[in-house]
Amino acid sequence: MSETATAIEMDALEFDVSMMRRAIELAKQGHGYVEPNPMVGCVVVKNRSIIGEGFHQRFGEAHAEVNALRGLSSEQRQDATIYLTLEPCTHHGKTPPCIDLVLASKPSRVVIGASDPFPPVAGNGIAQLRDAGIRVDVGVESKACQRLIAPFSKRQKTGRPWVIAKWAMTLDGRMATHTGDSKWITNETARRHAHQIRGNMDAIIVGIGTAMKDDPMLNARPAGARLARRVVMDSSAKLSPSSQLVTTAKEYPTLIASGPNAEPTSIAALRSHGCDVWQSDSESWNVRASEFLQYLGKLGCTNILIDGGPTLLGSLFDQKLIDEVHIYLGSQILGGLPNLVPNMGAGASLMNQAIRLNHTSVESLAGDFFVSGDCNY
Repeated sequence: MSETATAIEMDALEFDVSMMRRAIELAKQGHGYVEPNPMVGCVVVKNRSIIGEGFHQRFGEAHAEVNALRGLSSEQRQDATIYLTLEPCTHHGKTPPCIDLVLASKPSRVVIGASDPFPPVAGNGIAQLRDAGIRVDVGVESKACQRLIAPFSKRQKTGRPWVIAKWAMTLDGRMATHTGDSKWITNETARRHAHQIRGNMDAIIVGIGTAMKDDPMLNARPAGARLARRVVMDSSAKLSPSSQLVTTAKEYPTLIASGPNAEPTSIAALRSHGCDVWQSDSESWNVRASEFLQYLGKLGCTNILIDGGPTLLGSLFDQKLIDEVHIYLGSQILGGLPNLVPNMGAGASLMNQAIRLNHTSVESLAGDFFVSGDCNY
């Protein structure tokens, strides 16, 4: 291949990458609104110019392809290139299958970032496009597109939601002073950021220790796109009826995850105040935790936030049930002997056993920092 031809190919690939990145950015605007569906973005290009854009905006409403192609004439659509973060659906759900609209548009080429893990689709969209004689290129910005749908994919494959562990700590790893004081480790900007994330969650979970010590509300302030279930991992169902979580249970959905030895009268009292109570038959906390995640998946939860203390976090890390971490670093140094560390599980014995993070990012929040990444067990 000549240098000129190579340069043309590289230019074409760079253009594909830039268009797919634009589709990814569009898709992210649906976060919190489209779940349990995946986030999807679409860009329509003709003569190397964008003529249409769209994303899946809300669950039950039009998908990305429809929003991107709507308003374009049949002449504009024909022989265009369509960039999709996820292959077009081929089944009739809340909306008609998007493959029909894409085929009817008669594009010359469709560029797809990731195939759909949903069994009724799972490559069928790609196959139908190719059967129609349309050129299909799959895998442009594949890792980014797969990460975009990671919570959706996990629920499809395992039945469990995507689990995010969140905590705040100082630069020297303290979650509180030696007296137990922890307000506030982070600044107001960081706390607002945390509440924005809460507003995109299907459930926010704490342990009974945190619930009793902090008496939290566990809601997003201000309210976000989703109203999360507030969950307490409470084996004995001993959460006080006078706690904020219980007294506001009729206003905000509240779920207690209890064990087999919880007193029936305690469960009845919580239910009388409007709490839902899930009870496991297993004596093992580890088994109950795994069962409960399956239960949340059946309820339709896609993204859940573990906002509890180090004991709960440690147990879930030990079982490899955490998918992503959100760490807020306050720009402070407390010193002294550590009172609380974020993960009080068994932990790793050797450095090469440590949990590594993928897709890491660091964001500055008015002097504090937000660090996030996916767990690579």
